[in-house]
Amino acid sequence: MILFIRLSFLLSGAVDDPLHPAAFWRDIWLIVISFSMFLGTVYIYFKLRSSTFTRVRKLLEQRVEVKTKQLSNKNRELEKLSLVASKTDNAVMVVNASGTIDWVNEAFIKMSGGTEDIIGKHVAEINIYQNVMEAIGEAVQQRKSKILESHIRSVNNSDKWISSTLTPIFDEHDQLKEIVFVDTNITDSKVLENQIKASLHDKDVLLKEIHHRVKNNLQIIISLLNLQSGYIKDEQTLKAVKDGQSRVRSMALVHEKFYQADELTEINFSEYVEKLCQFLFQSYGDKTERIKLIVAADNVALDMDTAMPCGLLINEVISNSLKYAFPGNAEGTIKVELRKLQDSRVRMVISDDGKGLSGNFEIEKSESLGLQLIIALANQLDGELKVEHERGVQFSVTFKYPKT
Repeated sequence: MILFIRLSFLLSGAVDDPLHPAAFWRDIWLIVISFSMFLGTVYIYFKLRSSTFTRVRKLLEQRVEVKTKQLSNKNRELEKLSLVASKTDNAVMVVNASGTIDWVNEAFIKMSGGTEDIIGKHVAEINIYQNVMEAIGEAVQQRKSKILESHIRSVNNSDKWISSTLTPIFDEHDQLKEIVFVDTNITDSKVLENQIKASLHDKDVLLKEIHHRVKNNLQIIISLLNLQSGYIKDEQTLKAVKDGQSRVRSMALVHEKFYQADELTEINFSEYVEKLCQFLFQSYGDKTERIKLIVAADNVALDMDTAMPCGLLINEVISNSLKYAFPGNAEGTIKVELRKLQDSRVRMVISDDGKGLSGNFEIEKSESLGLQLIIALANQLDGELKVEHERGVQFSVTFKYPKT
C-alpha cells in the first residue's frame, strides 16, 4: 500500500524532496495509513483472540458444569451411603488388607457392646466371629463375598447369632484394599429354626413309633392267621390264609423299613425287595434249593404311597411263580429288576423261566384273585402293565415317580 502511494506521487510529478509540500503530505499520508493499518491489525488480532478466549471459556464452563454435576452426584451418593452405613440396623465394619479395623458404624458398636476403641485392633482379637481368618482367606481367594455365621454368648449367658457377609475390595492394581463386613442379627430366625428342628424331630420320632406299632399290629395279624391255619382242614382255605399272611407281611415290611430309615419320606426300595423275596422264599422252603432268585435293582427310593402297592404287586407275582411256574421237581430262576428310566419313570420287571401260561391267556379276563390284584395295583400306580408268556412269564410295570 505504501509503495502504491509513493508510486502515485511519482507519477503525479511530485519531487522526491522532503522540503517539497507534496513530499510532506506524502509522508503524512504514509504515517496515517501505516498507523491505521497497525490499528486495524491490532483490532483484528484482539478480536480473534477475544473470540478464541470466548470459545475456550465456554468449553471450560461446560466442562466445569459437567464435573460439578458429577461431583454433586457423587457427593449425594456418598452422603446416602454414609447415612445407610452409619444408621442402618446392620453392623458394618471395614478392615484393611492387614486385618486391622479401620471403621465401624454405630450398630456394630452396639452389637459388640464395645466402644470406638475397637478401631485399630485386629479383626481376630475382637472375639465375635468364628473361624474369621479362614473365611477371609476363602473370600480373597475366590474373589467373591463369603457368608459366615457366628454364635455369640454374652456375659449374661444369652445366645446371639449373627450372619456376616465378607466382601473383599480390590484396587486398580488388583491388590486387596479392604474387606467390608456386614453383620445381621439372625437370633430370632435361628431360635425359630431350632424350634422347628426340635418339632420336626418330635414328629419324626412319633412317625417312627406309628410305623413301628403298625408293623407290630400287622405281625400280630400274621401270627393270628398262622394260629388259625392250624385248625383249617380244607386245603383251599388254608392256601387262601397263607396268601393273606404273605400279603400282610409285605405290608408290615414296608412299615418296618420306614421306621428304620433315616428319612421318613422315602425308603430304599431295592433293600425292601431283597428282604421281601427272602420272606417269600422262606414261606416256600421246599422250593428254595431248586429255584434261584436274582434281584437286580437300581438305588431307587419310594414314598409310602408308591412303595406299598409295589410291594404287594411283587408279592403277588413271585407267589404265583413259586406256586405254579415250577411244578414237581422242576428247577428255574425268578428274577426281579427295578430300573430308573428317563423322564422320572421307574420300571419294575418280575419274571420266571417256568412253564409259562396258556397261549390264549388274557390277564384282563382272568378270575384269579392274585391276577386281579396285580391289575388293581398297577392301576393304583398309574402304571403301564405288560404281560409276556412266551418263555415263562414276565410282568412289567412302568410308572412315573415322583408323580406331578
